[in-house]
Amino acid sequence: MKHIPNILSAFRIVLIPFFIWQLFSGNTLAAGVILLLSGITDLLDGALARQFGWISDLGKVLDPVADKLTQAAVSICMIIRLRQYWYCFAILILKDLVMLVLGGWLLKRGAHIEGAKWFGKLSTFVFYGVMVLLLFVPGLPSWLTILLLTIVAVLMVFAALMYIPEFRKYKQNSGKNAAAGTK
Repeated sequence: MKHIPNILSAFRIVLIPFFIWQLFSGNTLAAGVILLLSGITDLLDGALARQFGWISDLGKVLDPVADKLTQAAVSICMIIRLRQYWYCFAILILKDLVMLVLGGWLLKRGAHIEGAKWFGKLSTFVFYGVMVLLLFVPGLPSWLTILLLTIVAVLMVFAALMYIPEFRKYKQNSGKNAAAGTK
């Protein structure tokens, strides 16, 4: 039972090629359902892990990897489908790349990373919601699409800025851990 959150995270990764296939086959409704299922499993794996104490080191890595892979795949696909809005998706990809590099650097330094914070979860939730809406309701008025994508981009930038003090804290703690290990 304790492996269910990790299985759900792995399932999200498996869903990515099916999402891409359905989207580029012109079946935006099926792509939207797959993305909705991915979002639900994202919520479920975290809730189960916290509720039942099924948090694992593998889950701490697998869950954000599944998030980033899904968001990157969706963003790249949406850049192709909605070329006029490429800049919103570019912000997301850039933010995720920076966070991935910083997170990897911190892990290499021996930092103990606690996991996603509320602002990261909020931006992910809104991202999923807006992408599902864009897939379920193709042909939204341009002004509404721009508004929704701007909200996503602003929340992504907000989350990235809010993570800066977290990264600093992790960096300081990793330095302390390294110093304690040399004594």
